[in-house]
Amino acid sequence: MRAESSWWMRKSSSFALALAIALMGASPSTHVYVGIQGFIAVGAHTDIAGKQSGIAGGALLQFGLKGKRLGLHVEGIPPVSLPQAPSSYYGQATPQLSLINGEVRYAVDPNAHWWFGVGETVINQRTPLPNLSQVVESRLAGMRYALTYQRYLSPTRFVEIDLGVAPHLTGDDHFTYSVPSPEINKPEIAAEEDALIGYGLTRGSTQWIVGLRSIGFSARYALTGAAADRNNGGGPLLELRQFVH
Repeated sequence: MRAESSWWMRKSSSFALALAIALMGASPSTHVYVGIQGFIAVGAHTDIAGKQSGIAGGALLQFGLKGKRLGLHVEGIPPVSLPQAPSSYYGQATPQLSLINGEVRYAVDPNAHWWFGVGETVINQRTPLPNLSQVVESRLAGMRYALTYQRYLSPTRFVEIDLGVAPHLTGDDHFTYSVPSPEINKPEIAAEEDALIGYGLTRGSTQWIVGLRSIGFSARYALTGAAADRNNGGGPLLELRQFVH
């Protein structure tokens, strides 16, 4: 695959650097957690062939550090296939998607209720389109900014709000064909926004969070300005967060 190993090395280095920065500010009171967030979204996908609505579910794996004023949060979806309803234009399309969001966070108020984060978003997708004898692959990456609010209502209960945006993701759509035809690259520009509101319960070193999450994504071709695709969805979530240190 095109420069796959070097790409993973670059991205691994980015997140390793973020982890190192967070650890440099860590103290004995820094906590390490891992988690998983189950998410069901009702949404719509829009592209040149029209609009499709449906329901999709998935799980985001999470890792983080949280100190008094400095932290790190990384979440991601490993490559998963999402079968879509057959289309008269595309045929049976089954996109494969993976995602990484990561940011270093800093508490901007003395009580550590508000946290501002800066990091990176990386989105990969691969979609076979049988009716077009075509496979479309893309890899988009760019800066991510996040704002998190967390307040305990009691020693064991809390509310949490997370807002994230990656306003300028860049990359290429790479088109390959199963019939004699040259490969094509189309530069792409995209943006991603996500929002979460949840109610949490702490039991020892374990936290449970129930709430709602929404995700929006829009992309256009950089050379023409034409719309590439748009995805919007939202729905309930259940998250398990386990502190291991």
